[in-house]
Amino acid sequence: MPESKTSLSTASPPPSSPHGLPSDPSVIRPQKLSPLTAASKAPPSTESLTIKVHDSLDGAVPGVLHLPHIFTKAQNPSIHSRTAAILLSGAGGGLVGPSSIYLGLATKLASLRDGIPTLRLDYRYPARNKYCVADVHAAMNYLSKTHSVTRFVLVGWSFGGAPVFTVGGSDPRVVGCATVASQTAETEGVRRLPPRPVLLMHGTEDQTLDPWCSRSLYER
Repeated sequence: MPESKTSLSTASPPPSSPHGLPSDPSVIRPQKLSPLTAASKAPPSTESLTIKVHDSLDGAVPGVLHLPHIFTKAQNPSIHSRTAAILLSGAGGGLVGPSSIYLGLATKLASLRDGIPTLRLDYRYPARNKYCVADVHAAMNYLSKTHSVTRFVLVGWSFGGAPVFTVGGSDPRVVGCATVASQTAETEGVRRLPPRPVLLMHGTEDQTLDPWCSRSLYER
């Protein structure tokens, strides 16, 4: 059995060029979604984004925004949700999450009767928390400016727990966090989240990051 880990972060210098959008023909969009009792009849729109990031390396981070239909009809913030979700992947970056679950999750959240704008966000430099945190802040600022979003729920998988808890623990705009099989390294911000809700999910047979990681986060 391979040795389990507690971190997928890296301290190595960023590469000379940022991480790009993956082009993986093996990733298949689900053919159909399970029914939602509170779903809107109008499907959400999707938009590919390139969001500028201003830090020591600058650059831009790619993402895909799933936008409820009401946002495309009227931009009056008083008539639609002011809360958005941002979904973050693991140490390899990407836009689909574990087993491509972010594709369906983003569509379902944006399809609710009171739809939640949902952004699947990549990283410029995966596994380097400092730059990934800047990516998340840039995405939050973009959604605030373009769609009057004032509250955010952050969701992270594996390494993604590091930017989720780093941003969540320091930015009051974050109203909740959830992680799937999070690492423990660079997650000190989880201590500053209460009384805001936190959801921790971790498979007991995980052979990449030990389930102890999520138990440890819960006990902090």
